[in-house]
Amino acid sequence: MGFLTFIGKLLGLGRRFRGTPEQYLAMVQYMAKKNSPDYSKEELLQWGEVMQKVMKVNLQPYRDFKDLAENGIPDDSMVEKVDQKVNEINQRKDLKQAIYGPNADLGDDDVLKSDDPGSIFARKMVKDLSEHVQFSQEEQRKLDEL
Repeated sequence: MGFLTFIGKLLGLGRRFRGTPEQYLAMVQYMAKKNSPDYSKEELLQWGEVMQKVMKVNLQPYRDFKDLAENGIPDDSMVEKVDQKVNEINQRKDLKQAIYGPNADLGDDDVLKSDDPGSIFARKMVKDLSEHVQFSQEEQRKLDEL
């Protein structure tokens, strides 16, 4: 199962997060760290709140994401699986480019071009997130091409 298919199944068609609140906290921490390795508490809270604007998350028994971030213990079990999948995709992409050159056709590993359901899901999710997040000019240009 590909990384994006895994994420798609985790969220489902209705974009309802199917993990525990503690897994959601770990996922948000992972994303914040990927964006900025030295993220602040405020950045973490922003990521958690923005993600909730594009997906449904049941945070019970926590009042809100801030309560979860302050009192929950992140469950990294899902994040570890995601990280493994990301590393596998990156290794496949690097190998294809090493063999066929920097302009190699990456197939389903190219999220921006693939017709794989997971890639389509990821592009839509990023586009929806762009309504709430300011991307760099280069990232925004790529989004506009989708």
